[in-house]
Amino acid sequence: MKIEVSQAELLHALQQTARAVPPSSPLPILAGMVLRIHREGITLLAGSSPMVIRTDIRIPMPGLPRETEDNGLVVPARTFADIVRKLPPGPVELEQTDRSMLCIRAGSGLFRLCGTDGEEYPAAPEIGRPTLQLRLPNTVLKSMIRQVAFAVSASETRPILTGVWCRSDGEQLKLVATDSVRFASTTSRIEQPSDTPPFEAIVPGRCMAELAKMLQDDQGETRIDADEALIRFHTADMTLSCSLLHGAYPPIDRLVPARPNCELKVDTEKLLQAIERVTLLSGEGCVVFLHTVSAESAALVGQAAEVGDVREEVPIETVAGEGVAISFNGKYMTDILRAIAGGTLMLRFYDKLGPIAAEPEPAAGSSSLYLLTPIRTSR
Repeated sequence: MKIEVSQAELLHALQQTARAVPPSSPLPILAGMVLRIHREGITLLAGSSPMVIRTDIRIPMPGLPRETEDNGLVVPARTFADIVRKLPPGPVELEQTDRSMLCIRAGSGLFRLCGTDGEEYPAAPEIGRPTLQLRLPNTVLKSMIRQVAFAVSASETRPILTGVWCRSDGEQLKLVATDSVRFASTTSRIEQPSDTPPFEAIVPGRCMAELAKMLQDDQGETRIDADEALIRFHTADMTLSCSLLHGAYPPIDRLVPARPNCELKVDTEKLLQAIERVTLLSGEGCVVFLHTVSAESAALVGQAAEVGDVREEVPIETVAGEGVAISFNGKYMTDILRAIAGGTLMLRFYDKLGPIAAEPEPAAGSSSLYLLTPIRTSR
């Protein structure tokens, strides 16, 4: 079987699919990806639980007999991608000569890459009876993931916190992530409401992060289907399937106290830039101390032992309640502010033990909330 494809299109598909190749696996075959040449073009498949990615390159070949279609060929993913990356721009010819050899021709070069029968590769998981079916614009889904993914826990001590909690009632989609110090939540209206019953699931954070990287900033949309064990995201030429995490996610409704002691409205970008400068001298732990100076400004203070200290004031647009004096992790706060990306921000403070709440101005059909646990200091 033989097919011709552009070097740029093939490289994009390889790089996209290779995101599901595990860095290490007890099964050597998972270091490869499945290549299938068929009547509709090329299909690339890689990964196993928890994440599988399939990419299709559509090059219709109606003259190809159906009996020539098979399970494909498993080739070394990294080697295949490295070869295509070094090829000159232009057409690339792929030919599967038998069940164990792939020929790659471009320009005056010919590569012969050994592989194995695709029948030996683990079968991709399938959705059973879907309990969730909805569609979202790519730009909306990508933005939602970016707003919460940074708060996913990197520690396996509590595996459930390595995931993103998702909930849909058919009209809205809500994403939540927390590492028990930071909390991020975003909600967006679904433009094409679904009549599926309310759905909750915990999706591995790595899968969500990889999905956000692959979504294009275009007018396309992503179709989301899920059952009790699997969630699948399909957009244009790519399908990402992911095994769900199982367990009890921390209750999120009781995290925010009823009434804040102080509220500050600030410019998000100005606060971000000021905290980034203060953390340069905030010492081990990135401890930043914030206190109100007047109704017009708040001061940020950082200090590093035997290095120096820094103080910078940030303008306040509005203030309500009593003054505030509190310490927090500057790096964690900058992660929150970068996720918000501009506009104005309402900071709410409760007490020295309560969380710091950050709520950006709601956009059309969407809203977000962030919480950060303060740091106890002697101040």
